[in-house]
Amino acid sequence: MIKNFKTFSIFLLFSLVVTAQKEKVLLKIDKEPVYASEFKRLFGKNQNLKIQNEPSSIDDDMQLFVDYKLKILEAEALQLDTVSSYIEELARYRNQLALPYLNDDSQLDSLTREAYERSLTEVRASHILIRVEENATDTVAAYQKISALRDRIVQGEDFEKVAKENSQDPSAKSNGGDLGYFSVFRMVYPFECAAYATEKGKVSEIFRSQFGYHILKVTDVRDSQGEMEVAHIMIRDTTAAGAQTIDKVFRELLKEDNFEELAKKYSDDKRSAQNGGRLNKFTIGAMPVPFGEKSFELSENNKYSNPFRTDYGWHIVKYIQHYPVKSFDAVEKEFRQKTKRDSRSKTLANPVLVRLKKEYAIQINEAAKKDFENPSFTVNDSINKWLITIEKDTLMQKDFYGYIMNRRHKKALENFQPFLDEEILNYYKEHLEETNEEFKYLFQEYKYGLLMFDLMKLEIWDKAQNDTIGLQEFYQLHKTDYIKPALYTSAIVSTKDSKQVATLKATISKADSVSVIQEEMVAVENVLLKSGSFEKDNAIFPEGVDYSLGAISVLKDGDYTVLVKVFEVQEAKQEEFDDVKGKVTSDYQNEIQEKWLTGLRNKHKVKIYKRRVKELASEMEVYSE
Repeated sequence: MIKNFKTFSIFLLFSLVVTAQKEKVLLKIDKEPVYASEFKRLFGKNQNLKIQNEPSSIDDDMQLFVDYKLKILEAEALQLDTVSSYIEELARYRNQLALPYLNDDSQLDSLTREAYERSLTEVRASHILIRVEENATDTVAAYQKISALRDRIVQGEDFEKVAKENSQDPSAKSNGGDLGYFSVFRMVYPFECAAYATEKGKVSEIFRSQFGYHILKVTDVRDSQGEMEVAHIMIRDTTAAGAQTIDKVFRELLKEDNFEELAKKYSDDKRSAQNGGRLNKFTIGAMPVPFGEKSFELSENNKYSNPFRTDYGWHIVKYIQHYPVKSFDAVEKEFRQKTKRDSRSKTLANPVLVRLKKEYAIQINEAAKKDFENPSFTVNDSINKWLITIEKDTLMQKDFYGYIMNRRHKKALENFQPFLDEEILNYYKEHLEETNEEFKYLFQEYKYGLLMFDLMKLEIWDKAQNDTIGLQEFYQLHKTDYIKPALYTSAIVSTKDSKQVATLKATISKADSVSVIQEEMVAVENVLLKSGSFEKDNAIFPEGVDYSLGAISVLKDGDYTVLVKVFEVQEAKQEEFDDVKGKVTSDYQNEIQEKWLTGLRNKHKVKIYKRRVKELASEMEVYSE
């Protein structure tokens, strides 16, 4: 393929000059301007990267931005962008990134509306899978196998039994192929389409996804239940002891209605515990069974679930808010983006092609095309005419000849239209940056991100990994950073009943192990027990604990009286290099990086325009909170 870049390059250069004149220079590196718009793109959308309760600092972000630009300059100076592995990886990503942009807007509107309409209902279905490789062409045996299974079910055999015995989905052996309730975007698109096209109680026709051939049976259809927001307390221990603990927590909850307090103190889900057990809102099919079902049974008048078990442990769930299905107008933007990213967008290639054929200047050399009517026609240097022009690209006879060589089962000209269509789409994808700004900047971010990964690997990570002498020396210089803190094996007993304290203290005093206390506390009402080996600064200990071996502390912690007994003390000890090599390597990498960055800053002259930085801070929402 011959590419005529001269005219385009002049046009692009002119465009960049005009754009640069309108842009505001934020800083210069070695007298080369860097514009405020780039900083805005990188930092304006990353509010979620802020540390909670810590205000964003444009000065800190400016330093990160300068480091980012210096790293890119260094990577380019080292010619890392010319390495074949980098070029190949970038090409693969670009192809993937381009796929959603093949959507025709009118068709995208239709698919977005279809997705919304499906979101109004939830389908419960069971399926049988016979696996086939995604790109396999010889699939007759697999098709015949699933066809025979469908015939057996249609003739009266039990779907669940057939699924357990024959489905190649590993979960089918335990669930009979039952996938529970699901809605739009939860399954691959062919599966979703089959589920929504099949009547309740019926078995679908055979269909294929990237996993293989399927049949499914729709067992129920119901209105969508929307989303739910709840909080939970989880006890990870699934033994009888865990069941007893969750029961005690539940009785305490019913008595005091202090869910958030109990979650913070006793839930083993530490991520949510600090927030009173609160979880992000979810749809019923997005949570493990039966968590979703139990949550959606709750309401303002039925606020707490009874304790129940999942594969992750024992739970109590508290109702916070139910979110009904929103109107199409309210979710259109969200659904549109999901549709673009979803595999269903692949169905839109043809409408895009129709549009491009109208927009592009396309010429076909009919005389050169006619040469291929001769079955013995071959291309050589003396017989190689131009065949097609698409905008600025010219395709020669040899390009088409190479295409048909892999498709000899058809006559040459039967391949002409598919070849033309493919080349039109190729041209569109190759020039996406010129027509779609969103794509341009997404691809640019990935390109520089991949480049910096390779740079950091070369300059930081590999150097630290391979420098065994340096690692040892670093460890010796920073030995005090690798001391394992003391651990205190303790039992922590909590009660709100002051009348229990004396009896509990007597019981704890007699106990010679944590297990004895665990056994004693099983039958005691209104008492919560936590035990294990903890560091001094663990939040499980109230303030004022005596950490001496055998010591018993009786302390107030809010409404609770907390009794703590220490059964074993594992003294702090120096960790050997081999035991903490991973952490030493990470710390050594950080030191190498800081020295390397200092070198980069000294290597280049950076001038920051402080007045423009101040203007940016007032313009950008992230810095005005």
